[in-house]
Amino acid sequence: MKKNLIFVGFLLSLTLYGQVGIKTDTPQKSLHVNGSLQITNEFNVGGDARTAGSAGSAGQVLMSHGAGAAPTWNSLQGLSGQTSLGFNIFSTGKSVNGSSAFNSIPGLNYNYTAPADGVLLIQANIYTALGEASGSGSLVFSNTQIAIKVNGIETFYGMSTPIGHSSAGMNPETTVIIGKINVTKGAAYAFDIVAKDVYKFGGTTGAYAGTFTWNTYSSQSSIVATLIAN
Repeated sequence: MKKNLIFVGFLLSLTLYGQVGIKTDTPQKSLHVNGSLQITNEFNVGGDARTAGSAGSAGQVLMSHGAGAAPTWNSLQGLSGQTSLGFNIFSTGKSVNGSSAFNSIPGLNYNYTAPADGVLLIQANIYTALGEASGSGSLVFSNTQIAIKVNGIETFYGMSTPIGHSSAGMNPETTVIIGKINVTKGAAYAFDIVAKDVYKFGGTTGAYAGTFTWNTYSSQSSIVATLIAN
């Protein structure tokens, strides 16, 4: 008898007010449960009066679309703000500079096809050095300008910072470039790190960029890209 009265009360509340509360006298939605909820089978969202909602697929998560809109099941790789590695490469050779034109640094170029729409964050760490084998004249201070070309266009720039004279007979420098570009899913992007000397004196004619080794000093340049997907 008690169960019948509860059921009748449930129907009466739904008919009169359009909202039902369980353990609450002031339901805020069509069904308001003030307590825990246990689902032993599938959980369906969306649908309408004639069509069942979707139970999603294994591994999917529920995404809200805001007030008044039904949530949807989405795969993790489709979520906004996902971070994934675009590419990570290291230089494998040396580039001799010493002119007004940029020269590519061997090994620091990469062809990238975007797996999703989003923003590609780029960081290049470039080591350069003016060494005793780079030309005639005394070994002196220099500055090297580094640029990142995107599809053949110089897009990001950086100027080298000296990090001290080496006993191995060279002046090492370092350059860090950070930038970002918008990418489109399926589109191809060619990245190329280039370098040129913009300031030097004492008769020297060039400098090395990329990977170099002189006795006690050795270093390697790199470029890393991270994709933030839409």
